[in-house]
Amino acid sequence: MGKLNTIWEKIKKWFKKTAVPWFKKGAIQIINVLVIFFLYGQFDNLLDGQEIALGFVTAIAGLWAFVLAGYWLFWKLLGMDKAVKALIEQWKKKHKK
Repeated sequence: MGKLNTIWEKIKKWFKKTAVPWFKKGAIQIINVLVIFFLYGQFDNLLDGQEIALGFVTAIAGLWAFVLAGYWLFWKLLGMDKAVKALIEQWKKKHKK
């Protein structure tokens, strides 16, 4: 039970330190993603009878929703932007010498 409490404490610490500030800072982006997913679900009602347009618009909206979700989840929320920047700096220092 001790390991479970330790893991839970680490999750709570991460949530308070990383996730809460990100949610506060990125509220508009979160709303953007929710709107994209809502619209993606509503295309059948919006373009009834226009199969070609429906397929194209659905594909674009689905792709955009995937890109936004991936960007904010991996790049921003989980801190990949910091990790990549650190790797680039290390590479620059290594190749500068």
